[in-house]
Amino acid sequence: MSSDEKRDVRNPILFECAWEVANKVGGIYTVIKTKVPVTVQEFGDRYCLIGPLSYKTAPMEVETEDPTDQHLLATIEAIRAQGIKVLYGRWLIEGNPHVLLFDTGSAYPRLDEWKADLWNLAGIPSPPNDYETNETIVFGYLVAWFLGDVSIHPALSFFFLAKNFYAVCLSATDHCCHCPLPRVAGWSCNPPLS
Repeated sequence: MSSDEKRDVRNPILFECAWEVANKVGGIYTVIKTKVPVTVQEFGDRYCLIGPLSYKTAPMEVETEDPTDQHLLATIEAIRAQGIKVLYGRWLIEGNPHVLLFDTGSAYPRLDEWKADLWNLAGIPSPPNDYETNETIVFGYLVAWFLGDVSIHPALSFFFLAKNFYAVCLSATDHCCHCPLPRVAGWSCNPPLS
């Protein structure tokens, strides 16, 4: 990015995260599909849903393409260079939103490190060999990794929405003011309820 480029705060990218993106596993899938046309009408190509990659559904639900935004493409390529499998494309539903899907299995070599982070930083235990817990931890870290990396591009501004996302606000930098968990740069989790 040249020194002339400025962050475009008037045209942010909206990233929305849910386990059910192009992955029909529950009722949220229908909720997302129902609201996508309105969101695409408002944000256009600046709307991107993030979810886990399901090899059973993605071939029928997603048309692969590269991002047109070079900063977004560079972020995805950098994550791929670390051995993480990523699918980017258009979800073949009304509105055809962009989707970014992470193959959680490709990040399992980092699982023990990420579980140790949860324990060392926040005292959150995770049972061994619990598939759902492991999937949530890996997916949460992948999303935080992506958002952390994309946030360093000064020309990009973005919003992030999470649906049924319990894997905390994780990153390699900073800590949330309300808990000991690290956070994506510039973000904080909700304060604890009193």
